[in-house]
Amino acid sequence: MKPTVTIMSVSEIELVQAGIGREGSMAVKQFPLDTGVPGVQLEFSWNSYDKGYATPRHKHTFDQYRYALSGQRMIVDGFVEEGECAFYPEGVYYGPQMQEEATVGLGLQFQGLTGLPYLTHVQLRNARKSLSALGGTFKDGVYTKVLPDGRKINKDSHAACVEYLTGEKIDFPQGRFEKPIVMKPTGHPWISDRKVEGVEHKRLGTFGGSGIRLMKLEPGAKIPARTEEDAEIRYLIEGSITYGGKTWKGGKTKDEGTYMFVQAGADVGEITSQTGGVFYVVELSMLADIAAKRAPAPALVRSEPTLAGVDS
Repeated sequence: MKPTVTIMSVSEIELVQAGIGREGSMAVKQFPLDTGVPGVQLEFSWNSYDKGYATPRHKHTFDQYRYALSGQRMIVDGFVEEGECAFYPEGVYYGPQMQEEATVGLGLQFQGLTGLPYLTHVQLRNARKSLSALGGTFKDGVYTKVLPDGRKINKDSHAACVEYLTGEKIDFPQGRFEKPIVMKPTGHPWISDRKVEGVEHKRLGTFGGSGIRLMKLEPGAKIPARTEEDAEIRYLIEGSITYGGKTWKGGKTKDEGTYMFVQAGADVGEITSQTGGVFYVVELSMLADIAAKRAPAPALVRSEPTLAGVDS
């Protein structure tokens, strides 16, 4: 199937209440994202956290990026100011989180380098419903169940849902960093694109198969049509662009902002900007790497030996 490009306004996505037993209120706009690699799932979303939203200190079996569009993401070992981004790697503790103010941001959760399959929020919400039906309770980010013999089980709500779905106790990957990495764009200079005039980048970090950058288009800039080797998520946070004969607006609210997902190998049409614009970009070379690893090895072609100096 030919790789595709998805582009849409955030206003086209339904806002739904979310969460898997965390304290407080969280609302999400979940963007469609087909990785193009069977069995590999990613979730990218616009997220709103109300004052009072909280999570305990915990770690994951997947990698995660968070970008603060407005407000502060009040997380111990991963505190993010407006305009900053953080990488929360698999197997690395962070938190607790306690929102003393509302905050809005973009989030990506995806399979880490160890290759453990990522479980979506739909799967986790269904697991929470099942665990509740079996007599468990969720409060303050913790799952609790009293066993018939009176013993009490307490565990992180996310971990409880994962273990219910997999039928196995979580074996967390060894953390490859001491703690989450917070990226501060104000400390990064804009670097001109070597091939496209009027385009600049802030390359904030690369983390083994994925990376973060900001991409700025000056007024009048034009990115020619081309085939992209690797997959990318692009979210227009400022200005506007023209793509596919339509103008797309940037923004940071539930009604303003443009999402673009480019599958690995997709043909991307010309992108222009009369006003200028800034994209938040997540680079996902890992998807092409996974696909290449799965591809069958090329057959060896054996040639017949020749005898030097012998006439036929």
